[in-house]
Amino acid sequence: MAASELTVRPLRDADMDRLIHVDNIAFLEEPYSPELIAWQRRFLEVDRSIGIFDGDTQVGGASIFTMQLTVPDARLVPLAGVTWVSMLPTHRRRGGLTKMMRHQLHDLHERGAEAIAGLTASHPAIYGRFGYGRPTQDVSLTVPRAHNALRLPDGVDDVTLRLVDPKSAISICQQKYAHGALLRPGMVSRPDIWFEFDAADLDQIRDDKSKLRLVLAERDGETVGYATYRTKSGSGSNGEVLVSYVYGDDMAAYAALWQMLLNVDLTSSTVVDGIPTDDPLFAMLESSRYAKPALHDGVYLRLVDVDRALSARTYAAPIDVVFEVTDAFCPWNAGRWRLVGDEKGATCTRTDSAADLAIDVRELASVYLGGITLRSLALANQVTELTTGAARAASRAFASDLAPWLSTGF
Repeated sequence: MAASELTVRPLRDADMDRLIHVDNIAFLEEPYSPELIAWQRRFLEVDRSIGIFDGDTQVGGASIFTMQLTVPDARLVPLAGVTWVSMLPTHRRRGGLTKMMRHQLHDLHERGAEAIAGLTASHPAIYGRFGYGRPTQDVSLTVPRAHNALRLPDGVDDVTLRLVDPKSAISICQQKYAHGALLRPGMVSRPDIWFEFDAADLDQIRDDKSKLRLVLAERDGETVGYATYRTKSGSGSNGEVLVSYVYGDDMAAYAALWQMLLNVDLTSSTVVDGIPTDDPLFAMLESSRYAKPALHDGVYLRLVDVDRALSARTYAAPIDVVFEVTDAFCPWNAGRWRLVGDEKGATCTRTDSAADLAIDVRELASVYLGGITLRSLALANQVTELTTGAARAASRAFASDLAPWLSTGF
């Protein structure tokens, strides 16, 4: 008997428990506790959720978080945070994911709210075929206690550190995170409920690690930074510090937090989940070679509307370039676009002029935040230079002075 056709439709409130159940199975999780399900229901935006159905049975789904993305020059642009993408193992390889991705992107285009979609990928190879590029990377570190010496900046001794209950400092963490998120492209807004969930620190999400610890950095009675971490016990003095996030208003506060995190008693190493590829910690570590760095992909971006996305950011140098864009998944983006801009703003419009660079929308998303350069993609034969020097000039314009980074998964 032939398999029935899978269909996509918007979800209703009554469908959300099924979406959570499907996601639970697809990601090989233990059954969620009622408490965790209640939190997940609060996270999910029902009116931005879709399901894939086999007849009347929901077998997959996806949702969107309404977010903002930091782009170069500390601008915030609307971001459709694609999340909860899942499919039951019984219905893989039947085109369901492609149908959901097409439905999502076409709906975003028709609504005209967000010109950019983003996601974090469990399987990175999947989303390239839907036009998602990889503009950010991060580095995880395991710093051994034996090689954790830091070259400290002036002012560290003026900073005091205080462990507090995470629930007591939600507001200050929100404020500090929002300030830090403006400083680096690739960062995304975090809804208030995410901070509340972190502070709730449910048993189910901890595995065999400690409760969440929050340390505040203070100077003259004012909070100037914070860090969140957990610990994991080991035999003797072989425990681990597992760092989630570190922020400082200035380098003295930032260094003071790291000095503590790298020197917790009864531990032999500090594991850093992910920091920017140009994080100041690398400059502070006297023996960074022992930190066992590992490179990871970060956010994946999709330019839903090329013209609006390219017009939404500024450029580090004057740019006047014509892109010949290919986009098999969202045909409204295909064709020639002229981008004219500088550090004050930009416009991107249709044109009949000769193209300077031929590029697929996937690669255009990869260079969008300035961490990956057009010239490097041209060297990899992923961008075609049609006008000599165009890739070099455009690379200078797209550049960011800080490496883009996503600090939080979604």
